[in-house]
Amino acid sequence: MTLLALSLLLLISYSACGDPSKHSEECVKANKECEEDTDCVHRLGYLQATCNTNTCQPQCRKAVLNLFQNRKGRALLRTDTSCLTGRTELEKCNFLPNQQPLHCDLAKLVCDASLPCNAKWQVFISECEAEAAKGQCSEKCRSLLVATFATEHGAAFQTCTCTDKEDQLCEQLKNTTLKACSEAPAPTNAVNHAPAMGESGDGRQPETSQKTTSKVDTTTEPSGAGSAAVSVSLLFAMMFAW
Repeated sequence: MTLLALSLLLLISYSACGDPSKHSEECVKANKECEEDTDCVHRLGYLQATCNTNTCQPQCRKAVLNLFQNRKGRALLRTDTSCLTGRTELEKCNFLPNQQPLHCDLAKLVCDASLPCNAKWQVFISECEAEAAKGQCSEKCRSLLVATFATEHGAAFQTCTCTDKEDQLCEQLKNTTLKACSEAPAPTNAVNHAPAMGESGDGRQPETSQKTTSKVDTTTEPSGAGSAAVSVSLLFAMMFAW
């Protein structure tokens, strides 16, 4: 896009913004500063050309994220955007950094631009992204994400949204990375223990069967051979006595 064509586009877009008297001074000033910067004005031109359908198209989303990464473009998006033609779509699709909720990809860029938020977020990502990708989250990772939420710009992660137009990266961030550690941990099921030895299911001691042990009579009866031996001995004794 040539500079002349871009200037014409911006002029047409600015004219389409409605009554200039309703444009805030803050927005007009930020818009002028962006137009005076070659990089910013190209990014702004792309946004003005794509954010005009009110359908949250991927091209508009990319244009917003692209403009936000320019310092002067970021300042413009942080105004009330009353002087931008795409304001209606930006509001509808949660593409305005100063409003809630935020699109998740924009929430991430807002966090990245804030030192306190970015510091907490990077620790969470480095320690827990692989774990969260599996749908798991340790108590340590849960605490790290809570610490991110506690920062001024990290709170937006809790309510961030995605569009329904080819928004895979946003859905990955929202439904995997954030979701795994945002939801309350599942309650631990009670373990049913089997009754211990000697205990019945109702807590009563089971009745023990009484086994009658018969006494073994150790008295031995003399066998037939033993009786015969005694009789012979008596017979010999009588013969010698005679």
